Amino acid sequence: MERKTLFVLVLLYTGLITWASLARLVLPVKVNVQGGDKVGHLIAYFIFTIVWFTFFFFRDRNDVYFNQSLIKASAICFFYGILMELLQTLLTSYRSSEWYDVLANTSGIIFAVFFLKVFENKLVRINKMRLSVN
Repeated sequence: MERKTLFVLVLLYTGLITWASLARLVLPVKVNVQGGDKVGHLIAYFIFTIVWFTFFFFRDRNDVYFNQSLIKASAICFFYGILMELLQTLLTSYRSSEWYDVLANTSGIIFAVFFLKVFENKLVRINKMRLSVN
């Protein structure tokens, strides 16, 4: 992917996370699943971490930055999750912060790290091939 495409992807997903964190979400049907909200946080931050990792890892013309890209992506997503929880309390009257949401976000980040580490060799190989073509 091109740098601009990766940047747009990061901006769009970060905007989606921001909107989902701060907007008044009204569902047409009341869904009451125990822990469903936390599973949503976990999945959202799993994807969020992968999106940011992809941006850092594939934007540069160097394939040796796997772990650095992983650390940057994880840190950004972790602190952004905390920021969103704080802003829910400060900016909205209809949302509230929960430390369990931070825990669910962090769990999603950790799962993404494990997922990406499992595919590290394959991702590095793909990046090397991409770099050799360009």
